[in-house]
Amino acid sequence: MAGIFGKIGNSIKGIGESVAKGREAAVMGAEKRLRIERLKINIRELREEKEKMMHQLALKIYDRYISGNLQDTELLAACQAIKMLQMQIDERWTEVNSITGDGQ
Repeated sequence: MAGIFGKIGNSIKGIGESVAKGREAAVMGAEKRLRIERLKINIRELREEKEKMMHQLALKIYDRYISGNLQDTELLAACQAIKMLQMQIDERWTEVNSITGDGQ
């Protein structure tokens, strides 16, 4: 009888060890997923900060163009293209206002 109980005890011990290993693996997997999600959030925040800084830089360059203090020919061409687009936008708004009667 001791042999049967010994085998049952060993089986239960083996099952317990398997459950413990499975639980450890699940916890490690959850920790990895959590770390990955935190990193993704951090990446998104850094990208947003970068985009904001790039936008601010673009505004500074365009302000220099408007004030006549921009010398770089490539940047001048880009700013001139932006100015042309703004003129087209202004023309369209003038047309909208004339149609709606807001310009009268």
